[in-house]
Parts: sequence; C-alpha cells; structure tokens
Amino acid sequence: MSELSEIAPGVYWLTKGSVNFYLCDEPDGLTLVDAGNPNQQELVWQALEQLGKRPSDLIRILITHADADHAGSAAAIQKETGATVIASPATIELLKRGDSPQHLPRLIQFVVDHFMGYPPLPELVLRPCQPDEELPVLGGLRVMATPGHTLDHISYFSPASGILFAGDALNTRQNKLQLTPKRITADMEAAVRSGIKLLACTPAVIACGHGVPMQSHGSDDLMDLFNQLRNK
Repeated sequence: MSELSEIAPGVYWLTKGSVNFYLCDEPDGLTLVDAGNPNQQELVWQALEQLGKRPSDLIRILITHADADHAGSAAAIQKETGATVIASPATIELLKRGDSPQHLPRLIQFVVDHFMGYPPLPELVLRPCQPDEELPVLGGLRVMATPGHTLDHISYFSPASGILFAGDALNTRQNKLQLTPKRITADMEAAVRSGIKLLACTPAVIACGHGVPMQSHGSDDLMDLFNQLRNK
C-alpha cells in the first residue's frame, strides 16, 4: 500500500521506496509531479482512491527530468488518465524514446541505456514548457531551468504557496538538505548554480525527488547550504 501525506493544503506526498511523487488537488483537477519508476502506476491509483478521485480527474503530469525513476510510469498513467504531460523540450525528446539522460558513471550508464528503458510517450500527449513560464497550478507554478544533475532538469516553484518541486536538484537524504552526489551529476558547476537559484526563492516547502520533504525548516537551514554553494 502506498503512503500518502498532505504536506500543504491540497498537496500530497506519495512515496514508496526512495522515489517521491506529488499530487496537487485543485478545483480544475489533479496535477501529478513526476511519475516514479516503471510499473509504479498502482501507487497513483491507490492515492486517487484514498482522495476519492478517479483517474480521469488527473489532467496534468509534470516531469522534472527524464530519468527512469521520475518518468518510468508516465506512459501508463497518461494512457489511463488522458493527462497532458508537461516537461522541458530536452526531456520531451527523451520521453518520446523512453530514454534516460546521460549523467551516470560509464558502466552504469551503459546498463541503463541498454537494459533499463521505460515505455515511451506519444508525441501527441506531450507539451513542452519554457523557463519562467507560469503553469495554472497552485496559484501560478513557475518553470525554472535547473540543469546539473541532468542537463534536461527543470524544477517548479509556486510563489503563492511557497512550494518548490525540486526534482533531483535538491534532496534530503541523511536528513540533510543537499545537492545530488557528484558521481551521478552531469555538470557539477551547473548543479551548484541551480541549487543557489532554488534556495534564493526561500521556499516554505521543498518537495524533493528523494528524501522527506522539508516543511518546518528555518531560514538558517537554507542559508547553510546557500553559503556552502556560494563558496564552492
């Protein structure tokens, strides 16, 4: 059974294992942020049932980047719901092929490229978004280009609610806010710049791709990492 927690009014954290999904429940329908590993769509159906919703109530799927643990079930979820899948143009090219971006150590990347694909999505259901575009979610969800972990990576921030969907640009593994490790990062300098950009938003909730979302942090928690990154 999936675990479902409300991390802000109408915003739910869905997790099983190490991968996070997020559901935003608003009057015009549901928005899913990221889609987990392949064959994890059942977690979404369980969450919808717990919320008293139907698959057809899901109208958008936002993808932060095309890694298999963030986009793996997107095709299955989209097929059942008819939702529009929104992502960066670079991510969309990967989603059309069911490919992950290049950012892993050589041997691991070879295995992922040749043996760990995920179902591709038809071009018709895909919609590209651009940096600084505002999506009609949570009072205006701003698209932020945050390359580093992968070069196609984007994050989504709602100034109205203070919620940041950080994907893998930030995580809270080991109960500490941090960047994704260098060994699985395509461009560490870009990752540092992206981390600084996100922290400068002073988000009230950091809904990361891995680890427990940060909800009760103070400004010192953000400034500690902000200053570490600025001094790199």
